[in-house]
Amino acid sequence: MEKLKLIFAVLLTTLIVAACGGASGELTVKDAWARPASAGENGAAYFVIENGTAAGDTLLSVSSEIASATEVHMSMGDDNGVMSMQMQESIPVPAKDTVKFEPGGLHVMLIGLKQELKIGDEFELTLHFKNHADITLKVIVKEAMMGM
Repeated sequence: MEKLKLIFAVLLTTLIVAACGGASGELTVKDAWARPASAGENGAAYFVIENGTAAGDTLLSVSSEIASATEVHMSMGDDNGVMSMQMQESIPVPAKDTVKFEPGGLHVMLIGLKQELKIGDEFELTLHFKNHADITLKVIVKEAMMGM
């Protein structure tokens, strides 16, 4: 009987440790895309940040070689339906949460494009976080999907 209790205790401890270990997760970025745009003009990039970790983080800035400048903006409408954009100094990325960069919301402005962005093109975008290491992603240029 003592042996059975010991085996049960070991199994229970193993399950608890495994459950806690899996809870930490990772901070990842997925579904990166941009709209087509002409050289010299401005473009926009979108993606999803998933923070599966137990700690919040902050997106401090974004950079890319294809634009003269990159800025994080939030699109918003007023009570009259007039849309505007406001530059964001940083973006909180809460623990166990998802932050979506999408048309009509958060997005990265690619200011003064150095090259044309044609459907099918790819370029790199680097996200700079307060705590997490930089994440460089490949962004594919495509038409906006319906509803976006």
